Amino acid sequence: MIRITDKTKCCGCTACASICPKQCIQMKADEEGFIYPVIDFSKCVDCGMCEAVCPELSDSYKHSFQVKTFVVRDKRVDVLKNSTSGGVFSSVMEYVIAKSGAVYGVIIDEDNVVKHIRVDSIEDKKVKKIPCSKYVESEIRDIFHCVKTDLDEDILVCFSGTPCQIAGLKSYLKKEYDNLITIDVVCRGNASPLFWKKYVEYQEKKFGGRLIDTRFRNKTYGYHSGTMKLVFDNGKEYYASARTNLFLRAFFKDLCSRPSCYACSFKGAEHSSDLTLYDSWHASELCGIKDDDNGYTNVIVQSEKGALLLHSLAAALQIYPAETQKAIELDGIMVNNSIQWNPAREHFFKKINDDDLEQHCMKFFKIHIKDHLIEKLKKYYYFKKLIGK
Repeated sequence: MIRITDKTKCCGCTACASICPKQCIQMKADEEGFIYPVIDFSKCVDCGMCEAVCPELSDSYKHSFQVKTFVVRDKRVDVLKNSTSGGVFSSVMEYVIAKSGAVYGVIIDEDNVVKHIRVDSIEDKKVKKIPCSKYVESEIRDIFHCVKTDLDEDILVCFSGTPCQIAGLKSYLKKEYDNLITIDVVCRGNASPLFWKKYVEYQEKKFGGRLIDTRFRNKTYGYHSGTMKLVFDNGKEYYASARTNLFLRAFFKDLCSRPSCYACSFKGAEHSSDLTLYDSWHASELCGIKDDDNGYTNVIVQSEKGALLLHSLAAALQIYPAETQKAIELDGIMVNNSIQWNPAREHFFKKINDDDLEQHCMKFFKIHIKDHLIEKLKKYYYFKKLIGK
């Protein structure tokens, strides 16, 4: 049976709970808000399936495909504007749904919970919420069962998530499905759902309204200046970068991510997915194209299926070949590297339920008047640049 004695060795993918024939494993949140398997020993028959399926205990998700990299973005202005980088995943979703398929991706729901959902209609309003970045660990319970049901019914499925989630799904499925497309994103880490909940409560109290829309990385001042955007039901809006935003500042100081993210087992250019996506900050250097500050995506093709998919989307996308290693060197520090453990991390979580969130965060980092001034000047500089074009 699976026993989590070292939390850096559990990515929370849910493969163990999903495979259990006796349904005696539940994924429960710990004091930091991250889910881990909890076993009902009165039901467990010690079959060993949970350990066998754990992607942290196996490297079966590795492959021998010769990966290739492309710099890609959607041709449509509206899609590009609302995307985090190059808008690639929007075309993927449309392709799958047009073939009567189902897409599994992450949204922020009406209760501001970051979670995996299933969509199968382009008219579903949730479709537009999937492509944007979310820096919080997603709620994923029971999703693997739904994916398998769709696959066994011969429905084309696209599953998107972090590399560990896709490795967990592949391990749970036990075999390759021709009708499964998997797309992962190179991530810095997965922030605590508990910390996110506290942050939402803090902002709702501050702005006197319910949070109804969140963009972790909005192109408010262009692609190269990512800004969190929050919209409240009273019409108020909030914009701030990691310079002054409490959540982003804590995230990029590595104070709030899942323990396994600090020793990630799924680093490297080769993933178990069909396509791997990450930001292309240096598209001009990689491909000799003009950087118009609207965003591009680096796409690592991980399989023949991924290559065929990208080819099928050629009419909707701008696609430029790039050198994999050069792209990683310029834009992919997190392709091969985990975040560094912040010595203050454990203390950060100890009082998170007791203190005012702003006062609590200020014990771990400072936001100075200079930071707020730069944030205000950024708006002036950006619009001046637009006028000068």
